[in-house]
Amino acid sequence: MLEKDATLIDVAFAVCTVLDAAGKCAVLTGGSAATYYAPAAYQSLDADFILQFGVTRKVVDPALAAIGYHRTPYGMYAHEAIPFTVEFPAGPLRIGRDVVTEWRTDHRNDQLLHVLTPTDSARDRFIAYYAWSDYSALLAAVAVARTQAKDFDRKRFEHWARAEARADSAYDPARLDTFFALLAHRD
Repeated sequence: MLEKDATLIDVAFAVCTVLDAAGKCAVLTGGSAATYYAPAAYQSLDADFILQFGVTRKVVDPALAAIGYHRTPYGMYAHEAIPFTVEFPAGPLRIGRDVVTEWRTDHRNDQLLHVLTPTDSARDRFIAYYAWSDYSALLAAVAVARTQAKDFDRKRFEHWARAEARADSAYDPARLDTFFALLAHRD
């Protein structure tokens, strides 16, 4: 059971662990993955998971009930004593046009967490900036790339971003330059 002072990361580990025990693979994504990698720079108030092979209420509802979460009328899960909600956006797990088939699995005591890799987390936040001009998402992408520098694949990130810009004229390639300028700038 989760304590009332549980952090978003505590919630993410608990959710992933109970779903894994129920036979479902859930991958942490979105802003919550950025919070996992760069907690000092970005804080999300919800844990977004993509379930591999779809959401099954018969499995998810009782699994999350075991840690104190219940489904709300809006389809998200809430806890009476913890401010963080849990959501399951529709899959498949993708970033822009790329379907993500690999992720990182971290362990903490007897718990586990499937989470986007640092590169994919930065890509996930960057696409929100690319597509919707979400400056906070850009800052989150930069924070993840900085804090996880040894695991951030700059070439893969750049290749993907340029391919996205070629495929969709709405994406301004200058935004990639902004990302790398911020990444290079030290406060």
